[in-house]
Amino acid sequence: MTNEYVEDPTQIDGWPMNTPLDVRRGLTDEGGIRFPLRWGIISASAIASDWIKSLQEVPGAQITAVAARDKSRAEMYADAHEIPSAYGSYEELCNDPNVDIVYIASKTWDHHRDLMTAIDAGKHVLCEKPFTDTAEQAKKVYAAADDAGVFCQEGMWLRFFPAIEHARAVLERGDIGDLQIVQADYPDRVYALNPAILGFGSDETPLIAAAGRKSRGQPYANDVPSAHGAPPSAAILQYSQQRGIAVITFASGRFQEETQFVGTKGRITIETPSHHPTAVTIRTGRPTRHGTRKQEGKSTLELDPSKGWTGDWLETHWNQDRNPSNGPFNHVERFEYPMPTPAPITRGQPAGARWNGERLVRYTGWTWSGGNQHGFLYQAQAVHRCMAAGLKEMPQFTRAESIRVCEVIDEINRQCGEVGF
Repeated sequence: MTNEYVEDPTQIDGWPMNTPLDVRRGLTDEGGIRFPLRWGIISASAIASDWIKSLQEVPGAQITAVAARDKSRAEMYADAHEIPSAYGSYEELCNDPNVDIVYIASKTWDHHRDLMTAIDAGKHVLCEKPFTDTAEQAKKVYAAADDAGVFCQEGMWLRFFPAIEHARAVLERGDIGDLQIVQADYPDRVYALNPAILGFGSDETPLIAAAGRKSRGQPYANDVPSAHGAPPSAAILQYSQQRGIAVITFASGRFQEETQFVGTKGRITIETPSHHPTAVTIRTGRPTRHGTRKQEGKSTLELDPSKGWTGDWLETHWNQDRNPSNGPFNHVERFEYPMPTPAPITRGQPAGARWNGERLVRYTGWTWSGGNQHGFLYQAQAVHRCMAAGLKEMPQFTRAESIRVCEVIDEINRQCGEVGF
């Protein structure tokens, strides 16, 4: 379906374009954010603190325990975040009967171990990205979760931002035509590769050509190369069946951090910072021509020797330029999705407080660890909705997509290990 005769371009199937995918597909109910879940936190870290603060946006969430490898550190962290229980080992937390779901924020090379510990204890799991260092590890974890009958999800928070939900809906509706090229950049491969999987999906295995810094094994992880990779490097992914390519760069210096989805009829730009975006720009060529000539089997415009161009047309405001071509830069719409306050823009900002329309929320815990980290709330709310509906994964980022990212990273590491500098 194209956007030629869409009645309301700001909606898809009666939903606003930024509607969470799980809600839009009817898989969950908006009220699922009240589904009760008792959270246990593995690793007393800065990113876990941001997750805890964002869970305060979810009525059904309760943080009941935290674990660190040092009991005293866990106790200080628990005191700062008003968490009732603190443990000196991850195993103790996973065996706590007052914990329903475990959030894993440990080092990536420990993720496989910590995921298996939680799953073996019968706990549901949300694990920070990268999920694991290798695709083989990821497959083993998901298989174990299926055997245990527990929810298991990679925490790719990027996929839950309203700007990404909007872009996904635009791609799904065909507004930019057939997708031809995806361009993205970010030092961390798990982020930079995500747009390729969002655009081209996980069904097709792309042909990969990679170059860059040599991948080396991690001495603290059985010599397994890191999923994070070592920038600078780059990869071209060729999707032969879909006739498209993804050009992904993993920068080590200053970079734009912008994502482009280029189609036959337009372009989607995920504005910087594209790994936690607050804006998306849609360029779809000329605005829709209004009239009936196409339905009548005629060309929309024809050149009349006595009158010039005649037919269906629409006077419009060119809101970026007046380029008279049919290129993708004529009709431009930018959609802003501001971060809810407090909206940190840098590391070290105070936790803050806000009025949510019903009550004053005073965020407990450490200062924010990075910009736009309050965006965790979109993923947090989705976890509760999906678990309330009995789902074992979230449609915004499926297990198949998670594994495909791991497989692409494995191949990049292999090629860079052989010929990298």
